[in-house]
Amino acid sequence: MKGLRVDRLTTVVHTVKNLAVNMKLLSLDTIIELMRCFPCLEKMYIESESKKEKSVRGRRHRNLTKCPNIRLKTIVFECYEGIKSDIEFASFFVLNATVLELMTLQIGARDYNEKFLAEQRRKLQLENKASRGARFHFTTDRCARGVWDVHHVRDLDLTDPFV
Repeated sequence: MKGLRVDRLTTVVHTVKNLAVNMKLLSLDTIIELMRCFPCLEKMYIESESKKEKSVRGRRHRNLTKCPNIRLKTIVFECYEGIKSDIEFASFFVLNATVLELMTLQIGARDYNEKFLAEQRRKLQLENKASRGARFHFTTDRCARGVWDVHHVRDLDLTDPFV
């Protein structure tokens, strides 16, 4: 989905397991609404175009126990820069996704150093992760196929677009 503005989605679709989202501004509220609409999501690929420092967590997310059952096993967060909004967004899933197996954070090559990675691990509170078996992978690699490559349903022929 690209350029999506979500006020309140009412249709629930149980057959969607993989979802790629390209957002102008990173919005945790939008992602939570999408998870409510697609409750069986297992894999989510998220790309945010804006590098503006903006808080993504609203007041309603302070009580995280009221969030939907997060069934995501794989999350790919492209264009992660480690700014406050990125950290808040990723931390939400670190602390609440109980069946998370892998979170991949794609960073710029200039940030791929031990100091930056150690600082991000601390800020993301990885020691407090909700899923004991979750792995967190920082990479400079980009997805081989992005949402901009999908023009027709037949373009979705990959078994796993997250490789």
